[in-house]
Amino acid sequence: MSSTKEDREKFVIRFTEKGLREQIADVARNSNRSMNAEIMHRLFRSFELEVELQRAYAVIDCFVAQPDTSGGAS
Repeated sequence: MSSTKEDREKFVIRFTEKGLREQIADVARNSNRSMNAEIMHRLFRSFELEVELQRAYAVIDCFVAQPDTSGGAS
């Protein structure tokens, strides 16, 4: 995803958790990404995982809602 300088928005973040900045820096380095790219990757991935989790809950709800057809007593 490429964008021009005019398309980009700047957002300053404060790392309130001790060690979080270093943790992100380490992971970014190991992934060959900048810290910004790592944060963006993880942010977008969190949205994807949220959708996947909603799908999983929907499947679970379908199984829970199905009547017991095994003939066994509950």
